[in-house]
Amino acid sequence: MLTYRGVSYRYQPTGLATRPTGDVGTYRGQDIQFTAVDNPPPAYPFEAELVYRGVAYTVGASPSDTASVITAATTVPAEFPPINVWMRNLITKHVRNIRRREHSMLVRAAEDIGLPIEDATEYESHIQGKVPHDFAGYDRSTSAMS
Repeated sequence: MLTYRGVSYRYQPTGLATRPTGDVGTYRGQDIQFTAVDNPPPAYPFEAELVYRGVAYTVGASPSDTASVITAATTVPAEFPPINVWMRNLITKHVRNIRRREHSMLVRAAEDIGLPIEDATEYESHIQGKVPHDFAGYDRSTSAMS
């Protein structure tokens, strides 16, 4: 019996049958012989129907079941919003992110100098469509991390 994180279990080796492929490589300066597995275990030893972001899929299914699911999924046409709606949403999200960055910076500055945070949170134009100041300073940086 073996124990892992307080749970006891019985070791059961997989018993994979391998054969040499004839390919030779080098790993950390040592020559190695590549092998192939003759009887690979299934990727999922069980069958389950799962949903990811609203899309249903099955794991552990036989190849014929998987092919029918893929065929059914590819025949459904995708619906996209018109380009003007998509661009409007993209710009609205961009401006919202800029305002969020500006707001968090103002709140941190107010905390640093000892002003009430409520004064910093109400610093916003109440006239629709009017920007009270330049938002360019709070936009994304043009530099990238590597």
